[in-house]
Formats: sequence, C-alpha cells, structure tokens
Amino acid sequence: HMIELYHYLKSDFYKLRNSSFFWVHVLFPFLGVALVLLYATFAAVNDINKIAVFFQLFAIAYPFVVSIVCEIIAGQENRAGHYQNILVLRSKTKAILSKFLLLIAAGLLAVLLSIFLFTLLLPATGTKLLLPTSSLVLPALILWSSNILLYALSIILTFRFGRTVCIGMGAMGSLLAALLQTGLGTGLWFVLPYGFGIRLSDFALQFALQDSTAVSAELKFGISMCAGMTVLFIVILFVWFLRYEGKCTNE
Repeated sequence: HMIELYHYLKSDFYKLRNSSFFWVHVLFPFLGVALVLLYATFAAVNDINKIAVFFQLFAIAYPFVVSIVCEIIAGQENRAGHYQNILVLRSKTKAILSKFLLLIAAGLLAVLLSIFLFTLLLPATGTKLLLPTSSLVLPALILWSSNILLYALSIILTFRFGRTVCIGMGAMGSLLAALLQTGLGTGLWFVLPYGFGIRLSDFALQFALQDSTAVSAELKFGISMCAGMTVLFIVILFVWFLRYEGKCTNE
C-alpha cells in the first residue's frame, strides 16, 4: 500500500515539475522575508516586535498562498484531462492523499526556509536576534500545522467551484487573519479557521521568549478547536473526494 502511495506521490511531483507550484513555495519565503527585513531596517520598534512581525506577516499571507497552490494543483488536473485522470486511478483515497501530502510537505519546507533566511539575514538590519534559531522553529511549526485544515478546505473549493471561488476565499481568509489578530479577534479567533495560524504562532513566540508561561483557558480552547477542526476538515476532504465526479461549476 505504501509503495502504491509512493507511486502516486512521484507521479504528482513530476506533473507539477513544470508548473509554478514549486516556484511559489520558494518565492513566498524570499518575498516575505524581504518585506520583514525592510520593516526591521526602517521601523523604530524594538527587536522583539520585529520578530513578531515576521510571524504576523506570514500568518496573514498563508491563507492566500494556500489557495494559490491548491488552485495550481487543480488547474494542472483540469488541463491534463478535465479532472478525468484522477477519477480513473485505482485508489481515489490515495490519489487525494498524495496531493494533500505534497501540499503540506511543500508548505512545511517553505516555512522552514523562511525561518532560515530570516535568522540568517536579520542581523544585517542591525537587529539582535534575541533567540536561538531552534526557539523560532516551534512557532514556525505551529504556524504551519494550524493552517493544515486550510489545504483541505481549498482543495474542495478549487475542485468543486474553480479558481475564482478558491482564490477569492483565500484573499478573504488573509484579510480575516489580519482582523483576528486585532482586538476584534478576541473571543472570536478560536471559532474561525483563519484565526488559528496568527494567534497560535503568536502564543508560541511569547512562550519561546518566556513572556508567557501561563496557558489561558482561551488558548487551551483554541488549541483543541484547531486540532478538532483539522481532523474534521481532512475527513470531509476524503469523504467528499470519494464521491467527486469531476464536475466543476466554474469551468
């Protein structure tokens, strides 16, 4: 069974080789880090704030980037044969699992690359890196894992409703993430999937900085909601895909 999944993964990897899929995952860290470094160079804020802005920027951009990469995967299948190629495969479960794993693995590598670039280049702006790189890996992993459910949601949106709906929802998600970081998000962020990444990575950064060791009831509830909704969205993705017949209302 694992060998069959490996073949699906290899096939998806080759299919995406000539698309912009991998370029997006390289450009996203480089552009994001460049923006944060510009901010760190010119903003008159303390060094901790500059590190916090890094996570905030990436958490806000994440939903939009997820919608783009999911659309690239669906677009490739649409062009290759109007989604029919994935419907004739022996195992639909492994077909969608392969795409899902490829998406989240590429996302993880993009997040780790951005942390590496950030810690490498931040001292050039005259900012002291107040933490060892290893301490920033935890907030980065939290940022990545709390957005996994958005991949499942975006895959369904792009295969079912097409590019416009998927990318539109991604843009709206990024806007919501920015709003949920503010006071508006207090008491709301833990029920909206777009609030998880920005709030939980911020808590993880405070924990790494030892600014906050107490875990509030709100945070505990947020973590359990994020874990529960991630499992739920992944289950919905697989159940939905087993019944998917290749129709797309937008194409």
